[in-house]
Amino acid sequence: METNQHTAYRIRTARPADAPAVQRIKAPYVECTPYNFAFEPPTAAEVERDIRQTLERYPFLVAEQPDGTLLGWAQAEPFRAREADGWNVELTIYLAEDARGHGVGTALYESLLRLLALQGVQNAYACITASNEASLAFHRARGFTEVGRFPATGYKQGAWHDTVYLWRALGDHEVPPAPFRPFAQLAGDAVL
Repeated sequence: METNQHTAYRIRTARPADAPAVQRIKAPYVECTPYNFAFEPPTAAEVERDIRQTLERYPFLVAEQPDGTLLGWAQAEPFRAREADGWNVELTIYLAEDARGHGVGTALYESLLRLLALQGVQNAYACITASNEASLAFHRARGFTEVGRFPATGYKQGAWHDTVYLWRALGDHEVPPAPFRPFAQLAGDAVL
């Protein structure tokens, strides 16, 4: 269990029953910011399906207070669908507003990145709206490097927004690489 002066929480694998809380955390980012390019938040049923599908191959983690309240979540998904891209992931993280700045995001990402490395993932990518300075700083502080900027990729809230791709190596790029291990196979011996 992680603790700090503001809150106590633990990092664990998400469960389908977490879908409503995960949806509530994501919804304000969709509804009130240009940081997520969707116009409507997903439904709890859509989030539940995403949790189930993600956990077949990748980690989907939540930070949970002792009373069961979720503070945030992070997941990995395929970066691209081609076979040669099988060692690459794109990351997503969302925190409840009152959980920001208390180390929750760091704890989620450290756990996520460690598990992905155990799976044999070599490269982690994050695609971030360029105006999201907090997320860019968060990723840079965790060793991510900007590898691309795409101008005017999304129109939301009355403006065009650039996106920035950041990258971090998780492996040493052996030739040939070790086989990728789906999270569903790793979960039994993975310690969060």
